[in-house]
Amino acid sequence: MFEYVTDRVAQKATRTAQTAAIGFGAMLCLIVGGAFLAVAAWLFLLTITTPLVACLIMGSLFFGMGLVLIAALSIRARAIRRQKREAALRAQAMQQAQATGGVGGIAAIITAFVNGLNAGKQARR
Repeated sequence: MFEYVTDRVAQKATRTAQTAAIGFGAMLCLIVGGAFLAVAAWLFLLTITTPLVACLIMGSLFFGMGLVLIAALSIRARAIRRQKREAALRAQAMQQAQATGGVGGIAAIITAFVNGLNAGKQARR
């Protein structure tokens, strides 16, 4: 039982470390690439529009991207909560299955069988 808990903790720690490392690298690339793209878009917009319109376009673009990223985080958090809830239900079902095993489980099965026989006899009358 203790080994199971330590294995789960180790797996979770490994997954978290991998996610953090990949996330850091991705964020660094996105920041550098985003900066270059923002400057290029700004220079392009200044050549075809006024500075005010360029600010509105760039601000709207970044605001929209921020909303999309917040929505993605929300979806991910909801999926993680659902997985945890399903795991808890599975663990509870396994615990109940183990608790009903043995003599108590056999008695419940016999009781259900006798109840079924009685219901069948009453249905024939």
